[in-house]
Amino acid sequence: MGSTASRPQIPDNLTTRDQKRVFIRRYIDAHGFRWLVYLVAASGFLTDSYNLFATNAILPSLAFVYWPDEMDGWRESLINCMTLGGSLIGQLLFGFLADKYGRTRLYGIELVIVGFTTIALAASSTGFGNSIAVLPWIVSMRFLMGVGIGAEASYPLSASICTEWASTKARARMMVAVFLMQPVGQLISQLVAYGVLLGYNNSYDLRSCKSPSEGECGRVVDIIWRWVAAVGAIPALVAIIFRFQIQDPGLYDLDVKDDGTRAVQNTMMLYRYRRVSTVVSNSADEPQMEELGRDASVNPPQPNGAAIQHRHEQESELPEQFSWDDISDYFLKQGNWRSLAGTSMCWFLLDIAFYGLGMGNPSTLAKLWTYYQAGEPLGDVPSWNPNAARPHASIFDALRDNAVQNLITVCIGSVSGCVLLLMIIDYVPRKQFLMYSCLWLAALFFITGGSFFAVFHNDLHAVSIVLVALCHFSFNLGPNTLTFLIPAEIFPTRYRATCHGIAAAAGKLGSVIVQASLPTWRVDGVSVSNPNSSGLGWVFILYGFVMGIAAVFAWAWIPSLQHPRGADGSGTRGSLKLPSKTLETLGEGLIKSREEGEILGMRARLRIRFARRSGEIREVHG
Repeated sequence: MGSTASRPQIPDNLTTRDQKRVFIRRYIDAHGFRWLVYLVAASGFLTDSYNLFATNAILPSLAFVYWPDEMDGWRESLINCMTLGGSLIGQLLFGFLADKYGRTRLYGIELVIVGFTTIALAASSTGFGNSIAVLPWIVSMRFLMGVGIGAEASYPLSASICTEWASTKARARMMVAVFLMQPVGQLISQLVAYGVLLGYNNSYDLRSCKSPSEGECGRVVDIIWRWVAAVGAIPALVAIIFRFQIQDPGLYDLDVKDDGTRAVQNTMMLYRYRRVSTVVSNSADEPQMEELGRDASVNPPQPNGAAIQHRHEQESELPEQFSWDDISDYFLKQGNWRSLAGTSMCWFLLDIAFYGLGMGNPSTLAKLWTYYQAGEPLGDVPSWNPNAARPHASIFDALRDNAVQNLITVCIGSVSGCVLLLMIIDYVPRKQFLMYSCLWLAALFFITGGSFFAVFHNDLHAVSIVLVALCHFSFNLGPNTLTFLIPAEIFPTRYRATCHGIAAAAGKLGSVIVQASLPTWRVDGVSVSNPNSSGLGWVFILYGFVMGIAAVFAWAWIPSLQHPRGADGSGTRGSLKLPSKTLETLGEGLIKSREEGEILGMRARLRIRFARRSGEIREVHG
């Protein structure tokens, strides 16, 4: 980011860590939405989203080329589970490393992993005379890719960098805008798959391809999935280029590495010495700071020597990161394990429903979109053809239907939900919105499951398509986005990436469990995977209970992240916006929340509720 000689001089009166922290916070908060930070985080997030969700676009092609006669889909489930399992490991590993060694020191390593494994996957081969077992190679590359995806889209690195470099007012919007890249990446993967399919169909007639041994069918389809997979390396390259544009956030250098000089310099350099009017009270802890800029000298009134000595004597040592004493004090004695458990359980339960819905799984979508007559005999179909009602479909039909159904049912709703949340995020209480959106999804799943039994065997099956699309819209309007956002805000800087990684890994654990079990899940002998049964309706109902439980954890164990309206000192009491608390305030944990009158914990919340109903108390905060 520049040589040492080009680094700015920090104000002379910044002598203590607290003064530097105030300077950094007010310097950052003097700006709004920082596009450079956003592009750094969003480009990496887009890379991983594309590569994660491209799986469903290429699975039918892989099955058609390499195991065309297999009737079950265990290979596809194995590929998905290994990708998600690798992501889980990446979240835990890189979350810890990002806190221990720095945000940007690791940012780029995971992108290299994703880029390398993307190219290696696209270059998969059976060798000469089938000398290479292609499935283990594909599974291995998807697992390693998952590790890279877990480090980036999982969020410890993108989330921490974006959160710590964002101004308090713009933080929530920047985080939602970064998460928007998940449904956008999913959308792009399906558009690329559809475009490549149509392009090759113009040169080769794929409509008659029902076996890879027919003419050039196998060769052409093999090219199609490689193109779709290889495109994922392009955003990875762009993200790596962006990565070199920033340094570790000032809060990290200050509160973890205890390098206040570098922390202030990195902050000033990120904003390119822009002219900032920052007013701080002239007290012993917060020296007067005037205009800061490339051409403006920073010459606030200097405190006397006695005051400087007093500040050095009063400055406390930083907690020893990852020491048992600090971990036991912050998480156990202060009770902040509840915040970690709350975010982890919400993410775990969410991903059971989100990934259980299939991430746009071809067989699930085919079941929703196809009209089955009750008792209609269905033919045995290979795993590359997800629609048992069309046993004579070609690979073109399978790939086209998969892309179109995914775009309509999943992608449009997911992008729309995230865009709407981006517009309203500053006007809703995030904790309560997470809780109520989980309850809304629970009710929506009950309705979807109940209606599925009624419309599955008649021409009203479009009702289920609309309801599932609404589920995807609601996921990204609420819990899918908020479970990414909240863990990046409520933990102290020294544990932010680790805790975010743990919460995200809990989500991936839920996704692995449901992906591994869903193909064989049964209720009273009714198979979910049987296309002629209504077992999917029971799955929706189950997810309704799951989301209801998630709402309970959000209610009990997640603290509030915002002040009341008009409480940000701006004087705009008529504003509908709910001002966010600073990261420094949220990092103080439950002690600070309790000081502000918030009640947290299952038993405490229930006890207060009962007391309130009995009339013993009248007001409850939080």
